[in-house]
Amino acid sequence: MEKLSGYIEHIIFSAKDNGYTVFELTTDTGLGITITQRLLEMMGSSLEVKSEYGKGSVFGFSLKQRVVKRESVGDYETVFRRSVAERKQYREKFTAPRARILAVDDTAVNLTVFRNLLKRTRMSIDTAESGKECICKASSTKYDIIFLDHMMPDNDGIETLAELRGMKSNPNCKTPIICLTANAVSGMREMYLDAGFDDYITKPIDPEALETMILAYLPNDMIMPPGQEETEQDGTSAIPDFIYGIDEIDVSAGLRHCGSPEAYIDTIKTYLDTAASNIREIERYRKEENIRHTTIKIHAIKSTSRIIGAEKLGTFAEKLEKAGNAGDTETLAAELPMLLSDYRGLVDKLSPLEDETGGNDDLPLIPAEKLTEAYTAIRGFAGELDYDSVSYIMNSLSEYRIPDSEQSRYDRLKKAVIEFDYDMIPEILAE
Repeated sequence: MEKLSGYIEHIIFSAKDNGYTVFELTTDTGLGITITQRLLEMMGSSLEVKSEYGKGSVFGFSLKQRVVKRESVGDYETVFRRSVAERKQYREKFTAPRARILAVDDTAVNLTVFRNLLKRTRMSIDTAESGKECICKASSTKYDIIFLDHMMPDNDGIETLAELRGMKSNPNCKTPIICLTANAVSGMREMYLDAGFDDYITKPIDPEALETMILAYLPNDMIMPPGQEETEQDGTSAIPDFIYGIDEIDVSAGLRHCGSPEAYIDTIKTYLDTAASNIREIERYRKEENIRHTTIKIHAIKSTSRIIGAEKLGTFAEKLEKAGNAGDTETLAAELPMLLSDYRGLVDKLSPLEDETGGNDDLPLIPAEKLTEAYTAIRGFAGELDYDSVSYIMNSLSEYRIPDSEQSRYDRLKKAVIEFDYDMIPEILAE
């Protein structure tokens, strides 16, 4: 079964008194179904399918098995929580305090995950949320590696790569550029290499695969052993109990994608902060019949939902993303309202996290002059309706602890930015 683990997502089984065990399973590729069918034929069984149009399919099979004991197998929830608490925390393979890398992705959740996965490597990690911002940063700063998302609005990753490579005077014309992509299908590797990327890595990002790739491209003289002074800690207490009770969330998958409980919580917070703007943008693009931008935002819901362990929502979004890419406006019109409803429902269930999790006492207090400069810049960019620049400044403020006297205004400003309320921003800053 180890060789099948990449194809079969999960199996649910229940024993019956007649000696048969009934299984239900889901797979992430058609190949898993083919392999399963062959195995079942060898064991004298066959695959049964129950399918309902627009809702999905359930595959099941029955096997004759001898009942060994009729005792209860135990409390699954208790066992699961213990397994999460006792799981070995991932250890970084190296540190590289002199290395500087740039991660480019139009989705803030993905950038949060990227930073958290690598924060213990001590590398300097810059981020950009658009191809334009990537070009701006890469024109003035030398990076050792650039990770560039493929699916972005306006200039996508391939267009941004071409512009970067064409700027012979920029300091990164020969820097290794790795494609970030959620499209792990046959032939994509060749396409990215032909486009000029040095390599690619799929999302959700596996931390070990990410570090292995970085090791392959960083100069050897930058790489140092992991810091021995750091000790592993059980951080599962950072995850509030109510999250385990949300049916739409697979906590173990979220932990695997984010690297640690603390990073997982940070990622969910970003997921919550960006949900309102994502929904608003999708509804606006759909009303404008802008299929390309609608599809790109659906793509963001797909990837970010899977990162936090909301696989079902991610799969639904993937279906509509494919419809958008194919120009299937009929499917989009029929099912997009349901996707947004499911998205809102999950956000509502996660919203208590904002009240239950602690503050930012471990962050440095922001200097008063720096906060004043940030407010002045936000006011100017908001007047120009430059959302990217406003968001960039607000994200930079999250690296500091806001003084208690400013916390209320900062929270209202953050909410106004997320909700695109450009009329409210200057009023808040004028207080």
